[in-house]
Amino acid sequence: MELNWSTFILEIINFLVLVWLLKHFLYQPVRRIVEQRRRQIDSRLAEAERLRHEAGEMKARYERRLADWEEEKKRARESFRRELEEERQRRLSALSQELEAARRKAEAVWEQEKREWRRHLEEQALTLGTKFIARMLERLADEHLHRRLLTLLLEDMADMPPETIEGVRRDFHSAPAEVRVVSAYPLTEKERERLQAVLQPLLGGAVECRFETDSSLLAGLRIDLGAHVIRANLKDELRFFSYHG
Repeated sequence: MELNWSTFILEIINFLVLVWLLKHFLYQPVRRIVEQRRRQIDSRLAEAERLRHEAGEMKARYERRLADWEEEKKRARESFRRELEEERQRRLSALSQELEAARRKAEAVWEQEKREWRRHLEEQALTLGTKFIARMLERLADEHLHRRLLTLLLEDMADMPPETIEGVRRDFHSAPAEVRVVSAYPLTEKERERLQAVLQPLLGGAVECRFETDSSLLAGLRIDLGAHVIRANLKDELRFFSYHG
């Protein structure tokens, strides 16, 4: 086979032209497109990396925030628990104080009721005792008791302290009044004389007495000296005993 140099050269030229055409119209655009695609991919990869990094930071921040929230919730729960405990203790203390006050009040009321009841019983006992004694003394009241009370009165008047005598005498002379002697039984002349003999030194001078009889006195007598009244009779004594009982 004979080599045709002209054809060979033309083929080479055609090949070079084809290579040049492919380089300028196919390879270069493709290369530019590939390079552009690579840059786009690199850019997207960088953006994806940036987004991944931001997502990681956001995740870390979110996790830290969650941890902070959990800590805050824990502190809030602990604070709420303490507040509940303090409020419970406060209310328990207030309730305890109220119960203690109510107990003390109830005890005070009970003690007051016991005192009132005791006083009522004592008053009843004293009233019954007074009535019993009064009935007994009324039954025992006679002329003999009357004379005995008169004797005791004369002895007591003779033994009066000086300051008492001075007071009776001063009051009697500052407002002179009739000496009135009321007795449960009529006094004998001798008893009247004895009484006047005791009254004269007591009042500091001669005494004129008006004698009366009042059987309601039961026994004894009453001497009215104006500002002073000397009582030594069963009626007044029973009244005094009943009043102070």
